Amino acid sequence: MKKIFLIISILILQTNLSAQKSYVSVNDLAVIKQQLNVHFGVDYEIDDAIFVDSLENHYDRNRHGIYDEYGTLDNCIVFTASEYERYKSINRVIGVYRTNQIIWYSENIADEYILGAGFIDMIEDINNDGKVEIMTIWETEGGAAYRYRTLYVHSWDGTQGNIAVDMSYGSSPIGCSEFESFYYIDVNGDGKWEIISFPNVFEWDGSKYLLSETMQLDSIAMFFPRNNFIPIVNASIVQIEDKFIYSFSVENSNSSAQSINEFDVYGFDDYVKVYGSIEVESTDVTTLAQNWRGVRLGTSISWEGYPIKPGESLSGFSYSTDGLPIIDKAYLRAYNYQWAGDYQENTSVKDYLNNSVIIKTVAAKLPPSPFNQQEFLDSLINYNIHSYQLNWIINQATSNKYDSLFNAAKVQLQQNNNNAVRITLQTVLQEVDIDSTENLTSEAYALLRYNTEYLLEQIPQSSPNLLVNLKNSLGNQIPASNVMYYEGSWKDAVNNGDGTFTVITSKPTVSIRMFYEYANQTVNNVPAQNNTYTFTTVNAAVQLKNSSGNLIDEGTVQYYAGAWRSFGTTINGVAYKELLPVNYSFRMTYEYVLNDKQQNLSENPVVDFSTVLCTIKVTNANNQPLEGANTKYYSIAWRDIGLTNSNGEITKELLPKNLSFRATYNNVSRDKQQDISVNNLVEIMLNVP
Repeated sequence: MKKIFLIISILILQTNLSAQKSYVSVNDLAVIKQQLNVHFGVDYEIDDAIFVDSLENHYDRNRHGIYDEYGTLDNCIVFTASEYERYKSINRVIGVYRTNQIIWYSENIADEYILGAGFIDMIEDINNDGKVEIMTIWETEGGAAYRYRTLYVHSWDGTQGNIAVDMSYGSSPIGCSEFESFYYIDVNGDGKWEIISFPNVFEWDGSKYLLSETMQLDSIAMFFPRNNFIPIVNASIVQIEDKFIYSFSVENSNSSAQSINEFDVYGFDDYVKVYGSIEVESTDVTTLAQNWRGVRLGTSISWEGYPIKPGESLSGFSYSTDGLPIIDKAYLRAYNYQWAGDYQENTSVKDYLNNSVIIKTVAAKLPPSPFNQQEFLDSLINYNIHSYQLNWIINQATSNKYDSLFNAAKVQLQQNNNNAVRITLQTVLQEVDIDSTENLTSEAYALLRYNTEYLLEQIPQSSPNLLVNLKNSLGNQIPASNVMYYEGSWKDAVNNGDGTFTVITSKPTVSIRMFYEYANQTVNNVPAQNNTYTFTTVNAAVQLKNSSGNLIDEGTVQYYAGAWRSFGTTINGVAYKELLPVNYSFRMTYEYVLNDKQQNLSENPVVDFSTVLCTIKVTNANNQPLEGANTKYYSIAWRDIGLTNSNGEITKELLPKNLSFRATYNNVSRDKQQDISVNNLVEIMLNVP
């Protein structure tokens, strides 16, 4: 009968394990049995045996899980074995076998109520102590109606396993009926899993599991904490041909209590999980491919795999989609128990939303249809604002720059100025490339770049009816202040943002008015369809000459256009300025005297001002010349001319104007007003001897 039991056990083990690609061979089982019998001197039967490497990356619905994250059971077979007497076990051991040798035996599990058939339920570090726990379940004698099951826990440090459950009663106190199960649950979310034998909770005290005095469960179908951790999610997006590749990495903070094993990103408002497969491109998670779940329309990513412990990270989550980047939520959940019906019952959605750590990241969403350019620009403005709030844009100045550009594009779009919008959006793309090295994270870069590129593609280049520009006297285009056209009233043309303006009208001809340097020029009957009209400035030259016709300095020049405007200061007797060819008033100021002159630059762009040689002659009452008389003229204030010579005369070049003159000799003064443009000889007689 023992031989029949052994054969059946081997067949069952081979059937179960062969499905996992690697299994315990008949030869290994025979070697284990032989070494057991030699070591103990009695006939042991193998109850259960697993090749750890074959199971830790694959799901076995008969076990809670096999996962040795430390590699201390690499290339090992873990087994349970019993010595039977009259079909009931009387001695029981757990062992670890590697390379044709049993490297560890447990102490005899001396429980008189165990009938036999030890089963390996779980291998994993469930209390976060750096060692894996080996959980074995043993069939135990109960009453007449049914039997019990007892759980033993051994902590494996790579060399040996030590009992890790309270044995103060002589046997493991963790038991349940054959119709119930053991559960491994982080009840309080501290990162150390409790063992549940409903309704009892056994908690880790640092060295062993013992019955909790503070915890007891009302129901296994409870929401257990899955949010006691601090995640960092980084997203990067690249465009390859017509697809976007979204890639994510997840880091678990050192200060987290729990490990992470679920990560979900959605580009949609509703919550749906679809089980399926996804291509894993990164070698970081190739072995976890079977644990990926869900790609919804190419815009969602969902992962459930082996835990990311505090201080660790995992990358390689990626998918390809047509969806554009948006700001959405990532839902992350800690490694904890999931009760049956999770992701299917309505309550699971509530658990998912309320029992996750939710953070902002970049997700994908298909472009809106129908497409609204204004609404899409509003989205870009919001992406910029929120990116700064999320520290994806590093400084306020950078955020302000994009806010200004997007709002400018919005105004231009409202004016139906497609050309200007396109220029502004192209500027955004240039700035994004510059800022990508220091001022933008990969998230902000993707949001601003790819959405701006998409919007740019949706805005056609305008074919203007009448393009108006302005060039200087050298033929170079210069920016105009404004252009207006007449259609029942004077209206503003569309500013293209590049110094040109577009007149959109159905009329065949139109009057247009160019504004530049505070002046304006109007032309009439300009063809308004598929035409370009160019206004041209002239290089106005204002000259200052003396009475001999020679250029002199320095004079200050102004021109009148709504108010007196600065023209410049003469250099070598001439000042230059590009102006529209219309009629202006010019003002020359020289030696505090000003003179005005009106001239139409379309007829002559050179404006001449000339001084006259004014002579002041001072005599006494006898009409004799007075030498040494002090002379002045008035222009806002009295200005010095100088002392008269032996002939009683002094000269000065002044602009021709009506001025007041003063002569003073021996404290006797006399003023005289005279228009020197009419008579440049000013004679003043003083009543002195």
